[in-house]
Amino acid sequence: MSLPASLTLLPTLVAALLLVMLLRTRSAWHTDRDLLRGAFDGASIGMAVADLAGRYIRVNQAMCDFTGYTEAELLSLSYQDITHPDDLDENLRGRARVLDQGEHRYQQEKRYIRKDGQVVWALMVVSPVLDKEGRVTSTLGQMISIDYQKKVEHDLRTLSGHQKTLVEDERARIAREIHDDLGQRLTALKLDISLLRLGFGHNPELLRLAASMGGLLDDTMETVRRISSNLRPAALDLGLVAALEWLAEDLQTRSGVCCRLDIAEEDIALDEERATVVFRVVQESLTNVVRHAEASKVRITLRRTGTHLNLQVQDNGRGFNPKAPSPSRGFGLLSMEERVRALGGHLRLDTSPGAGVGLSIFIPLQEAAAA
Repeated sequence: MSLPASLTLLPTLVAALLLVMLLRTRSAWHTDRDLLRGAFDGASIGMAVADLAGRYIRVNQAMCDFTGYTEAELLSLSYQDITHPDDLDENLRGRARVLDQGEHRYQQEKRYIRKDGQVVWALMVVSPVLDKEGRVTSTLGQMISIDYQKKVEHDLRTLSGHQKTLVEDERARIAREIHDDLGQRLTALKLDISLLRLGFGHNPELLRLAASMGGLLDDTMETVRRISSNLRPAALDLGLVAALEWLAEDLQTRSGVCCRLDIAEEDIALDEERATVVFRVVQESLTNVVRHAEASKVRITLRRTGTHLNLQVQDNGRGFNPKAPSPSRGFGLLSMEERVRALGGHLRLDTSPGAGVGLSIFIPLQEAAAA
């Protein structure tokens, strides 16, 4: 969930003001020292200065309030000590770009671990602090709490995931009714038409009409089977691998695109929810291949890696610029991402013009998600 532009720019403006002051002459520094201290200590956003190793050497009261530590406690810690482990690598790489590559600002949405163990979210902006010779001596970090926004985002995703589960349940119910009720009725009608044709004897006109009715009925039955399969393919009842094989065969039949399955195990036992998400992601990906990719080959790879399931769908099509707006792709990709995130997983898209599209998802298996 994005922050208002004015709020996002606030850390940049504060950092710019502090850096300008820090780069003034020694006499100007002494003159403005009280003003600088007041701006730092009285800021309503968390602010901290860290040395090159990442240890805090100055923090303000807002930073203490945000983390739950006293000033003295924070000054005995480094930013690594209170950063959530899952966000630490990205933080280290970003700060290294500021220290070693001359990057003027690094921004990250990251989680902090408060003294009481609570995990809280912040938008963090890191800027270099320079000496008179322009060398980086430390970094200035500014933290705006986005914990409320993240909680709302999580609740919305949970609600979206629940709604998608309800939709899938309803699709499965409708598919069963179509197959069991309408399918049986059409089969009975087909038998009746066959009997009528036998009773028409040598009446050419009635035989022609019966043949036409039979052909129309065959088309109707095929349409019903296709609708039922799109709602929920019966192959899912035989397992995820069988359902993916059905998708691959259907793709080749409809479009002529060669689709190869690379699955290490004969079958991967998944609960209904995860199997449905994987199936829908592959189904949407193959739909995009037909509509947009201009590809001749697609490869679907499915692996169990420890506690996670890894799915990859790679085509050899024309690819696209992922930063360019594309409504036709955007909603489908967003839907896939929401499905995956609702299970605690994540989605990655690798593509560029002329390089095809590679889509990967990582979903924790049921036992890992429950742990």
